[in-house]
Parts: sequence; structure tokens; C-alpha cells
Amino acid sequence: MNTTPSWLSHGIGGTPLVLLHGMGSTADVWLPQLAHFGRTRQTIAWTAPGYGTSPALKSLDWPSLATALADMLDTLGLPRIHLMGHSIGGMVAQSFYHQHPDRVASLILSATSAGFGSTDPHWQEDFLRQRTEPLAKYSSFAQAAPDMLTGFMGPNITEPMRQLALISASQIEKERYIDYMRLLVTFNRKADLERITAPTLLLAGELDNQAPPKGMKRMADSMPNAQFQELAGVKHMANLENPQHFNQVLDAFLAQHP
Repeated sequence: MNTTPSWLSHGIGGTPLVLLHGMGSTADVWLPQLAHFGRTRQTIAWTAPGYGTSPALKSLDWPSLATALADMLDTLGLPRIHLMGHSIGGMVAQSFYHQHPDRVASLILSATSAGFGSTDPHWQEDFLRQRTEPLAKYSSFAQAAPDMLTGFMGPNITEPMRQLALISASQIEKERYIDYMRLLVTFNRKADLERITAPTLLLAGELDNQAPPKGMKRMADSMPNAQFQELAGVKHMANLENPQHFNQVLDAFLAQHP
């Protein structure tokens, strides 16, 4: 059975840049970055297993997601990459790094964390209830997306970028989204941050209450080769809210680590 994720790709040459989206998105959410970075290097955006046209995994867990990413890279013939993960994609990126540190030239973690919420089972159950019960009134995730994504995007996002976020989300099945929500609360790699020795950039939106800057700054302080940058005036979807600034920050980091 084929479990290799689907992807979008643009550009050739250089050390490739691989982009992992958040929980309410698919590869299309990275179109501004594919167009920009594809001018100078091969740039690939995956669609996570079970979303869109990507086959679902037999078991949805962190090691299996890291293995699925490795399978995609093998299919593309990419032994070493710059790896960027946004939100839950940042958790997949950390999991991949811990399984394949030799394949990561640098790591970029955007609006994410090293451990989600609390390990208390009662907290996790309450969180899942709060996040999943509102979905019951919608017949599809595409219908839910406009209401759900509003809180993740800042006031300055342009209408084309807002529509791109909705188009990206429309490819997700509601049941698969809930599966990833259940996985999200199990992530905890805080104790492993000091083992991430690759050059790492951590990005946090100034207005983001999902992955607040102070939490990401603490992550950076726990890592031996990391730098932190707060992005002014944006919330959780900085790559769409201010793609020009987001891309400039990544360009500067990648120039340091070609």
C-alpha cells in the first residue's frame, strides 16, 4: 500500500527547502513561499497524510509521520534539506529531526511548541471537547473553516491570502482533522530540545495566542544553536498575513546556512 504523501514543488537547485503546514491547512497554504523560494532553490510543500490526496497512515502517530516524510524525501531523491514546520507541522519537523538528524541542514519552527498543553488527561479531554464539539454543526470541514480560521489570522491579512487559507482548508475531511487534534495533545519533546544541534530559527507572531512568543523564546533558549524572532503585527498564520516579511526573514536565515 502506497503511503507516500503528496506534495507541491517549485524550483530547482540549492539545498531544498521542505515546508510542513499546520493542522487546518494543506500544501496550498505555502503557495506564496513556493513562488518566492522556488526562484533560488527547490522548494517542496507536503500535504500531511490523510489530508487532501495524501494517503492516510495505518497508524497516525509521530514516528509514522516522520517516516512518511522520509519516504517522500526518498521518492524525491533528497538526502539533506532545510526543514520548516508550522504549528503541528513544527512538531512533525521535530519528530523527523530526532529520527534523521543527519538529513536536516537547518530547522525552521514557526508558531509551534515542544509540548502541547498539559499532560493531565482531564485537561486533554476538556481541550478536545472544546475544539471538536463546535464542528458537529457543520457537515464538512470546508464549511467550518471560515469561522475556525478567523481567530488564527490577524487584521491585516489581505483578502486573496484569506481566500487561499480557506481553499487550503477545504481539502480536509472533518474526521481527519479530529484525528490530528487527538494526536496534537500527545506531543511532548521538551526534554529533547537540547539535542537539536542543527542551526534553528524559531518564529512567533506578536499577536499569536496559540503559540505565544514567550513560549517560543523559551524553546530557543533551551536549544544550543537556535535564534528567535518575533514577527510584528501577525497572529498564527504569518506566512499568509505578511508573506513579504515572512519570506525576507527566512531568506536572511537561509543565507547564513546555505
